[in-house]
Amino acid sequence: MGRYLSVFLLVFLVGALVHSTYSFSQGRFKEGMVIFPLLIGCYLFVLAWQKRQEHKD
Repeated sequence: MGRYLSVFLLVFLVGALVHSTYSFSQGRFKEGMVIFPLLIGCYLFVLAWQKRQEHKD
């Protein structure tokens, strides 16, 4: 994974986590749960990227 993509993914996830934590603290449970599908999507993206890199080698 490229450096810029890694930094973008990290910033995006930290921002989503901060938003989720703030929403939970304000009592908005539904908005706070938005982070979980995003985390699953990012996990699957990284797995697919690694598989592709292994297949190239």
